[in-house]
Amino acid sequence: MQKVNTSGVTLQAHLNIVAVASLLDVAAVIITENAKPDAATIAKANEQGMILLSTSMPSFEVDGKLWEMGIRS
Repeated sequence: MQKVNTSGVTLQAHLNIVAVASLLDVAAVIITENAKPDAATIAKANEQGMILLSTSMPSFEVDGKLWEMGIRS
C-alpha cells in the first residue's frame, strides 16, 4: 500500500506518533522543537516505511513553511 502524499507535524516524539501517522496513512512525520524520537520509535517508523524528520523550528513555523510551499493537507 502506498502512503498518501501528506506529512504530519508534531511536537511529540514518542512511539504513538507512528501509530497515529499509520492510521492516517501519512508518508512522513515532522517532529518539531528539537524533540528526539527514541530508538523504538525510529525502529517502528522504519518497519512501517515511514519517514521521520526533525527540526528545531516550532510547529507553527513549520506549518507556515509547508503552507507557503503549497502543502496544505
